[in-house]
Amino acid sequence: MLENVLLKALNTYNHDPDHNRNQVISWFETKKMKPSDLTFLNILKTESEKIRISECFLKCYLLNASFSDTLQILELATELVMINSESAVASDTTDLNVWKNELKKLRYPQTTLSDQDLKNKLESLPWPYGAKIKFERRGDRAGVELKLFITSTADLTKSISALERVKEQI
Repeated sequence: MLENVLLKALNTYNHDPDHNRNQVISWFETKKMKPSDLTFLNILKTESEKIRISECFLKCYLLNASFSDTLQILELATELVMINSESAVASDTTDLNVWKNELKKLRYPQTTLSDQDLKNKLESLPWPYGAKIKFERRGDRAGVELKLFITSTADLTKSISALERVKEQI
């Protein structure tokens, strides 16, 4: 299956005079991808599905995506193609992170909405003065990373009481 997607991508790429097949093959080889890394592609059955994923593969090449970003994007795109063959998986953006986030929003719309609500709620809480918070999703869990700069026991006491107020509002 990996070979099919790579061949489709290379055939599509033949129409692009700015680059050549050898560059794509070289990029692919530097990523050290193996067929076992892309077993999820085996669920693709139709030519249309394979072509759409090969377009994503080429986009990963053009954006010089890392090995893990390429796998994440291809997996999300494959899932989206299988869920809805008409969903747009190739993006016009030139920012890899923006594209990956677009795919995640399409694939996990409920999680995206609930994450945004949680992020807004957590960011509006009365965090200790000078605290830096950053909303994050780590696998199945969402929360905030909290950084405090404490220089004295008084600072620590103030931060603890402020965190108690945050705890009451959660």
